[in-house]
Amino acid sequence: MNVMLKPARITGLSSLVGLVLSRVWLKMKFVLVSGLCFFAFGAAQAQAEPSHWVVAVPVANVRAAPEGGAALVTQLPQGTSVAELDRQGNWIQVRLDDESLAWMHQMTLSQSVQFLNQPLDRVTRAELRHALSEKGVRVIREVDQYPYDLYNPATWLPESTEMAVGYTLEDQAFAVAEITFRSAGDTDLVRRVAELVRDDLQMGDWDRVSGRRAEGPVEFEWRRGAVQVTVQRGWPDTTTYLTYEMPSRMEQMQRELRQRQ
Repeated sequence: MNVMLKPARITGLSSLVGLVLSRVWLKMKFVLVSGLCFFAFGAAQAQAEPSHWVVAVPVANVRAAPEGGAALVTQLPQGTSVAELDRQGNWIQVRLDDESLAWMHQMTLSQSVQFLNQPLDRVTRAELRHALSEKGVRVIREVDQYPYDLYNPATWLPESTEMAVGYTLEDQAFAVAEITFRSAGDTDLVRRVAELVRDDLQMGDWDRVSGRRAEGPVEFEWRRGAVQVTVQRGWPDTTTYLTYEMPSRMEQMQRELRQRQ
């Protein structure tokens, strides 16, 4: 059964400011509690991953050497995530699924994060609304005068219950999307959501993970250019949050909200 987001949660300006501030408090609380859990139980820390790129053309050639005349190894479809291992001029060395190494021209790649096949660093509010509509996402509220659009994304993302997408007020540019997966006692949910982001949403392997899935706060993180993506769970509440955020635009949105108070 789908769980509907209650519009009253952030209908007023003061509540909108509260939502932004509550997100800051959630991050502070996570850092505090995860620090205590690290002291008490230890935490798994992943090594930082190389820079990641996404195929930005319909089909990208992958070659055996960093030159246009080199043998064609394979082709990758648009949206595929690859990790940069080395670079020679405009050529980027990547590792393929069979663990072999090959080269791709930078012109075929981008570090823009795709969300519903839309590049978050330049998508407009109207374009993202259209993409959500095409996916059949249920609209709770879409009002240009408010920074947040509200949705129930359950028909698009299994197990999700709520979604808020925030934009800067001045130029209506994407700032943040927070998708909630409500849960009580499901300690494995955070892993399933992280793998959804890695595989179905094509973000590739996470850059960092902290915490223990069996107990305590957990956070998976991806950094792609100007976009930060996190899957986060507090404790003891196992509700999990998937967040796409452009920090510079979040700061802009916060300034605009404060000016409206």
